[in-house]
Amino acid sequence: MKPEDVEYGREYLIELLQHNEEVTIEFNKKDGSKRKMKCTLLPKKLPKREVTEGKDRPNKEPNLDIIPVFDLEKKAWRSFRVDSVTAFSFSI
Repeated sequence: MKPEDVEYGREYLIELLQHNEEVTIEFNKKDGSKRKMKCTLLPKKLPKREVTEGKDRPNKEPNLDIIPVFDLEKKAWRSFRVDSVTAFSFSI
């Protein structure tokens, strides 16, 4: 996959995740297994963020190869690599 394809895919997926209550992402995990995750980035579906002193790392460079999402089934934050996505679906 070319870098510009990954960048476009990342932007597209983030847009979907921010505007839909549930997006199902299918991807290959690092260990080679397949995973299907129901997730979102829709603000009203995200948990309230607790502020803890010293925990945030504002100077850390974001890894643009991954997208952190809120897993709706596990009720926890997870992430996936953009270039590992094999399919996605959502309802309008």
